[in-house]
Amino acid sequence: MKKQDYLRVVRRHGGQFRADNIVISTETGELHAKGVVEVAKGRFNIRVTLTDPDPPPEVPQGIKTRKDFWTVQGVIEDEIPFSVRVLPSGSAQHYTSGQPRRSLLEFSPNRMELEATGVDCLTSQEIYEMYFQGNRQAVVVEAATSTVDALDGQGATRSASVPVTFHAVLPDFELIAYNGGTETTTKNEFLGESTSSKADTFHGGLLGWKYGLIQRDGDLHVHFISESQHRSLGEEHDRRFFHAFLQALAFTHGRHAWPFSVEHRRDCKLVTDRIQLHEDVADSPHAAYSVAMEFKNPTQKLFGTFGDLLEKAYTFFSSDSRLARESEKLLFFLREATARGIPKRIALLSLCSLLESLVRVIYEEEIAPKKAAETAEFQKVKEQTCEELDKKSQHHQRLSAILTNADSVNIRMRFEAVVEHLGLKPQKRWRELYGLWSKFRNPLSHRISKGDESEESMKDDWIAESRIAGAINCMILKLMNYSGYARLSAYEDTYGQI
Repeated sequence: MKKQDYLRVVRRHGGQFRADNIVISTETGELHAKGVVEVAKGRFNIRVTLTDPDPPPEVPQGIKTRKDFWTVQGVIEDEIPFSVRVLPSGSAQHYTSGQPRRSLLEFSPNRMELEATGVDCLTSQEIYEMYFQGNRQAVVVEAATSTVDALDGQGATRSASVPVTFHAVLPDFELIAYNGGTETTTKNEFLGESTSSKADTFHGGLLGWKYGLIQRDGDLHVHFISESQHRSLGEEHDRRFFHAFLQALAFTHGRHAWPFSVEHRRDCKLVTDRIQLHEDVADSPHAAYSVAMEFKNPTQKLFGTFGDLLEKAYTFFSSDSRLARESEKLLFFLREATARGIPKRIALLSLCSLLESLVRVIYEEEIAPKKAAETAEFQKVKEQTCEELDKKSQHHQRLSAILTNADSVNIRMRFEAVVEHLGLKPQKRWRELYGLWSKFRNPLSHRISKGDESEESMKDDWIAESRIAGAINCMILKLMNYSGYARLSAYEDTYGQI
């Protein structure tokens, strides 16, 4: 079975495959086995029968880390080498009269690494050397075709930079904008030639990279290719930039950009070939971008450019700033909290906490250092006041205990400082947003049992969720140096300039 056929079956239907030459590496040694790989319910169920007469070692107990995992390697259908890192999810011993005891193990990972074989193990230079070895030319025709971009007319590499490519498939991921497409020509002996075209692609360039997003059968194929000016510092360096690009896609679309499959090549050599199964991927309605913005809705007079926003998001997430890392985590929680099936009260409570967290991190990272002198003066006065109060009556001492925990700023002051720092306007809108956040945060945090279940109350919850999510997106957009129209509320379909 060819790898592409295997991927197609796994992606669309699941299935069961024979696995041979299985080697299980544990802390105490190696085990040998044969078995089957079944794909079902978002897992690779690997059931094996050990060929060794000795029983397998005991599975580690208690809290387990990745170093405790076993490595399972084998070959699927005689052609596809694979490996997984996992611990057994089940085991059994079979006894048959007159036969040796049989030990069975079952593993249920959701990730599988496919190992490179043949020309996939070679660099462009090694392929070039094989290509010009006379009779062996036919062996590498397919590989040479795929590497033509890496070679000039004489077969030498064009530059000293290492060409890097990524190809990933995002399952059931609908692309929000298109600037290109696919043209298909069909030729029939009776009807002749006919041509059809379909808008299914968005492509562009980033700092040192070019990308192509292509819709195929409901999935999004992501191509991320380095350009000559990019200087790769290694595999981890490559992956950091690709991860940032996936985070930019997730932000603009409001959906986790979790690939089903990823191929990572350096100088044509396949260094990563991974399959990751996901049963359910969080898809939030509160995306930072919308189709209405892309098509410049004449009624609402929106003007947005998907490519520009994607570039700004990529630049932000590929930076080393703490704000970028905090925002990445926060947006993950936003998508999880507002995915389908999450009760609205839980979503709203989560968003209230996330907005406060974002305000705090922006304040601490970008505003607080500029107010160090003011903060120090406040602390000095507070300590002096507490010392004086402690010398007085019991009631004064109680006041001192309360004052001891006082901060130089409260959440309202932080919120207003962040709004001013980011240049978010009009301020009236953001003051109203703070009032909305305060109204829904406190009852949910302290008296949730008193919640009103009327239709009007539920409508208010939906509007509050949508506006608070929009506020989070707007703040992060400003951190990305984005300026222009943004969606303020997905449920109300309202937009404004930020």
